[in-house]
Parts: sequence; structure tokens; C-alpha cells
Amino acid sequence: MTVAVVVAILLWVAAASRFRRWWWSRTWNLVGVLTVFTGMAAHMTVNVPFVENLLRGALGHSNGAGAVKMILFSGICFGAAILVTDLMAPSDRRRAQLLWLHASLSMLTAGGSVAFFLTAPEVPEQRDGYTFDDLYAHTSGYAEASIIAMLYPFLLCIAVTIVTARHVDIRTATGRGLMVLCPGVLVLTVYAGMRIIYVLAAHTGAIDPTPRVFDITQVLALIGVLMVAIGVLWPTIAHWVAARRALRDFLELHRALTAHWTGVVRPSWEGSSATDRVADRAAEVMDALSVASRAEGLPDGDPLPKEKAPVAIAEWILTGFTREELTKSTLGAPEGLSDVEWVRTLGVAFNTARQEELVVPE
Repeated sequence: MTVAVVVAILLWVAAASRFRRWWWSRTWNLVGVLTVFTGMAAHMTVNVPFVENLLRGALGHSNGAGAVKMILFSGICFGAAILVTDLMAPSDRRRAQLLWLHASLSMLTAGGSVAFFLTAPEVPEQRDGYTFDDLYAHTSGYAEASIIAMLYPFLLCIAVTIVTARHVDIRTATGRGLMVLCPGVLVLTVYAGMRIIYVLAAHTGAIDPTPRVFDITQVLALIGVLMVAIGVLWPTIAHWVAARRALRDFLELHRALTAHWTGVVRPSWEGSSATDRVADRAAEVMDALSVASRAEGLPDGDPLPKEKAPVAIAEWILTGFTREELTKSTLGAPEGLSDVEWVRTLGVAFNTARQEELVVPE
């Protein structure tokens, strides 16, 4: 129970963070991520005994929480389908067609499984869903419901595993996230496949019912969910860390310039990511340098060599903008460097020069 509560809280936090991003940036990628995290958080919450008891009373069915889990599992898979479709669809039209297909399949799966579940003979109330599965998942009505609920997720997880495996790339944050997500989805594929095969075999009498399969799949589900959650969040976390590191490199330079040229400061769009905010701060540095070059009357001319320019610019700022050999073109980002990369270079040079200036010789 403790593990379920902790994981559920973490998943709800992740879902809330994705909702905030979606609110300001309505993209299909964020819709998929939000759907996945909301579904996983709700599914894990239903596994908490206290919540299961509330659902039983609200639904008027002794084991109605099981039907809710079937709907939520289809929702999680639909969210994964949105992510894969957004990644692979060659056009907006094709994306819309695939999303309608997956939406239809998920609703058909959820509706069919719930219909079998609710029309099956009602059995004595169980203390939790795992106990219910052990005792009744192989019986008529509940067996069909369980198989249908797992069939679409099983097939979809196979497709997602294949698609994500092709895009694994250690050189990018997204690729590294897929390195975690792909085996996580594979684990969920095994989870769904084991449940389908076992329930079908036990229902037809091919094997004797045993709780061992559900004990194993319970662990697989937890591992798979955690790996999928980490894989989906990895790019966001990696970009945030990279953005903070970049900002730290030129934060002092930004403060020095914006304190002198306050007019260049402008707030970032509220829904912007950490990467976008760092790019905005770098743009403010570049704007401040441009204003300073005009105010100080820097001449036109060839830029200084790229190796010497950062130190020269840092000294120009620290000495009160009094370095005559600088040119306007020296302040701009050299070819092949983005504004953020260039400002980071200037920021490191500025920090070094500032530290040297503060050292008092004996």
C-alpha cells in the first residue's frame, strides 16, 4: 500500500506539471504525455485499498474498481498511441486518421471489457483487486473482460516498442529517454501477454488456476509504469538541467548588462519552457551588447579572432565600456554558434575576468 501511495503521488505531480505545460502550449505531444500520466496516476490511486472501498460504494458493485481499472488502462494506452502517432505521422491528415483509429479501439476495448465485467455474475467482495484476479479472473464473464482489456494494450505495446527502439539515440535527451521508455513498454507488453495467456488457459481448463502469474505481473506492471514515467519525463528533466547549467554560466554577465541597460529586459512568455527562458535571457544579453556598442560608438570593422573576442568583450564591460579595439561585429555570435552558446562563452570569460579583477596582489 505504501508503495502504491508514493508512486501515485509522484505520478499526480508529473501529470500536474504536464497539464500546466499543456495549458500554455497545446501540442499533441503534451496531450499524449498528460493522458499517460493522468491514467497511470489514477490507476495507481485506485490500487490503494481506501480508494477501492470508496469506488465500491459509489458504483454499487462489490468489485467495481476492477472495471474502472480496465477503462484507465485503455486510457493509458491511448495516451501512448498519441505520443507514437505524433512522432511518426507524416502529415496532419494522417495524424488525425490514426488518432481516430486509436480512440475508437481504446473505447471499444474499454466498453467491451466493462460490459463483460458488469454482466458477469456478481461475486463476493474482495479486499483488493489482486485478490479478485486470483479468485475470479479465470471465470466466465470476468475472463472475457480481462482478455479484451489486455488485447489492445498488448498489441499497442508491441508497436510502441518497435517504434521507440528505432529512435533510441544516446546523443539526444529524447533518445536517452527512449532508452528507458522502450524497455519499460516491453515489460508492459510481457505483463499484458502473460495475463492474456494465463486467463485464457485457466478459463479453458488447460491449466489449473494459480496466483503465481498475478504475483509476477503485479511486479512487472510496477516496473513498467516506473520506466515509462521516467522515459517520458527524461527529456524534460534533461533540458531543464541543461538550461540551468547554461544560465549559471552567464547569469553574472546578464545581471551586469541588464542593470546598466534596463530597457532590454522583457518577461518570457508564461508558458515557455526552461530552454526557451534561457534563450530569452541570452537574447537580452545580445540586445544589451548591441545597445552598448551604439552608445559607446564602437567602430565597424572586422571582428577580433574568436579566441580573443570573449576576453576582450569581458574586459570592455568590466572597465566601463572603454576598450577601443573592439568592433561592433566582434560582439555578435561567430558563425556556427547559437546566441545561447556564444553568450555562455562570454559569461565564462566574464566570470573569469571578474574573479581575476577581485584578486588583490600581495
